[in-house]
Amino acid sequence: MKRMTRAMVALAAGAAAAVLALPATSANANPANEWGPYYSQNDLARVKGTIDISWNHQQTSNNVRVTGQLWDDDSRYYKHGGKCAYVKFQVTNLYSHHWYTIKKYQHCGFDTAKHFAFGKKHVSSLRFKVCQIHHKTKHVSDCGDWNYLYTAENE
Repeated sequence: MKRMTRAMVALAAGAAAAVLALPATSANANPANEWGPYYSQNDLARVKGTIDISWNHQQTSNNVRVTGQLWDDDSRYYKHGGKCAYVKFQVTNLYSHHWYTIKKYQHCGFDTAKHFAFGKKHVSSLRFKVCQIHHKTKHVSDCGDWNYLYTAENE
């Protein structure tokens, strides 16, 4: 009986050590669903967030939910060339492979963030790019590359 008790104590101690060796994460955090930050070409706008994808039981249709924050990191006054942060999202759906814009967000306010959330059904691919936009003329500039947030083919 003593031998069995010692073995169980040793096993429990080993399991506790293994758990302590794992990286710490929040109970509600799912790092696989987090993305970003991504930046504009000149690093004066940034975006990050989360993405959740759910499929129906037949695996024929999905629902993509994106949440995030868009930051304006341009400290310049507008009269000195300051611009606002801008992000543009495009998708292709499961039935057509043409890209089209579904959401655009802009935020003016140095060192502050705008929160956003949207959902889309039947998504084959989702991409975005981070840019800056002039607060009056709405001219988009300093765009980073397209970043692919989701592709159904990879599942």
